[in-house]
Amino acid sequence: MKPLIIFMAWLLATLLPAAEAHAADAASSAQPQILLQAWQVQSHVEAGMTQERLQPLNQVRPGDVIEYEAHYVNGNAGAARGVQLTLPVPDGGLRYLPTPGSATPVHSASVDGVHFEAVPLRRAVRTLDGGLLIKDVPVSEYRFLRWSLGDLPAGAKRVVRARMQLPPVSVASRP
Repeated sequence: MKPLIIFMAWLLATLLPAAEAHAADAASSAQPQILLQAWQVQSHVEAGMTQERLQPLNQVRPGDVIEYEAHYVNGNAGAARGVQLTLPVPDGGLRYLPTPGSATPVHSASVDGVHFEAVPLRRAVRTLDGGLLIKDVPVSEYRFLRWSLGDLPAGAKRVVRARMQLPPVSVASRP
């Protein structure tokens, strides 16, 4: 149970302060309200079909999938324009799992938190003959996810979701 408590403390200390939202106009001094929730994704087979259920984070183990929900509320008196919500992906801890068909797809990502590009991220790789080859950046290298929420009227709420996986425990083989 102690490793779970340590993990949860690390998770909260890492993700909650770093989740942020920005609006293109700073007309209001009120800060946006952001609530970050995390759920364990549990799969089970029912009537021959795999079903998923979101459960509270009680017993998280290596290899488990966690779904994060970031709730953004525009608490300002006026509309917030050009809102972007950014969620970090901790290095060495969690790995982002793209979810095809998600109702809230990630619009852009970053490996450094400064340069954001549309997903999938791509980079130029020099080949042995000196040429350049454009390759996808592995999602395991994504460190920040960003959603463009557009303009939000006063009091409006948006929810975005991202799935991440705890790294599996690797078993070292003995000679």
